[in-house]
Amino acid sequence: MNETTNRSTGLRRLRWLAVPLAAALLFTACGDDEEPAAPAPAPAEEPEPEPEPAAEAEPEPEPAAEPEPEPEPAAEPEPEPAAPPEPIDIRLVTWGGGKFIDFIDLYVAEENGYFAEAGVALEQLPGAGAGDAVKQLVAGNADIAMADALSGFFATIAGAELEGIYCPYTQNWMTMLVNTAAGIESPADLEGKTVAVTSQASTSKWYAALLLADNGVTEDDVTFAATGIAFGEALLSGNAQAASTWGSINWALLEAGGIPEDQIDDYEIWQYTQVPGPNDVYFSNRSWVDENEDGVARFIDALEKAKVWIQENPEAAAEIGSRYAVGADNMDRNLAVIDYRIQMQTNGPGVAENGMGWCDVPTIQDVADQATELGILTDSVDASTVISNRFVN
Repeated sequence: MNETTNRSTGLRRLRWLAVPLAAALLFTACGDDEEPAAPAPAPAEEPEPEPEPAAEAEPEPEPAAEPEPEPEPAAEPEPEPAAPPEPIDIRLVTWGGGKFIDFIDLYVAEENGYFAEAGVALEQLPGAGAGDAVKQLVAGNADIAMADALSGFFATIAGAELEGIYCPYTQNWMTMLVNTAAGIESPADLEGKTVAVTSQASTSKWYAALLLADNGVTEDDVTFAATGIAFGEALLSGNAQAASTWGSINWALLEAGGIPEDQIDDYEIWQYTQVPGPNDVYFSNRSWVDENEDGVARFIDALEKAKVWIQENPEAAAEIGSRYAVGADNMDRNLAVIDYRIQMQTNGPGVAENGMGWCDVPTIQDVADQATELGILTDSVDASTVISNRFVN
């Protein structure tokens, strides 16, 4: 029995020798009768977890691109210098026999370079009254005539194709200066008297005739004496008892000593209420205006610059006038005339609404109708077909 037992023990030992050494270390013999527990199977190797993919890193925001600098604007090409205006030569004949201070806007436009800027070369010509100025225009000796509306209408009735293009002074300043010491108290008292006028074809005469006719006195009832502007001499000598004058003449006679101080009270000024509107009109041949429209517009623009400057600088204008006009050495008189002219260019009918230079056609038509009715104009006139405002801004 012992032999059998020893054999069994030996077999068991041999079997245990086959068990891996690691298992023998883990188990102890449990006695002769118990078979050792079957070794636990080696745990299956769990696959190593696949590493989670690394979260893709959010791309770092690219730094904001600096705004590209705006391209420098291309330099604007230098403007080409404006072409100088087409030169125009203008011959202007005034109603005065010389360069009077009354035409101050012409001298300022010349002195201040307004005519030069406009490409205008102006030649001022003398006229023996407004009627003579228009005659020179019609004859082709001038391009523009400065005259009253009636003088222009005489020419159009005779067949001239004239256009009144501008009214430089839009308010009447013509007057009748009478010697009350000669017994003159009303227009009717002028019958049989002598009236001094600048010429027999002048604004001075036409307005005197209009006043007389409106009061029942005809041209045959008076004597018109052409004296130029020597009114003081005619009145003081007794050769005339009245004179058809205007503002600057009256100032020279009554304010500046033309009439002695002890005789001034003998004189009285009557206004020509029959003519409330402009008594200065620039007339031209219509064909010449049409051919030179741009040049005429530039001439008028230069005049208006001068007029505005005169309003703002009357004393400087008076000094300019003293160097251009004849007999303009008295600065007080120059200033008085300039003040008259400023009032005349800003206060005429229609000027406030339409601007300087406005020729108020209804007012001019009224004067023409009176002149026709009273026999001064030989035929009726449609002022709207003669007077234009196409150059008034």
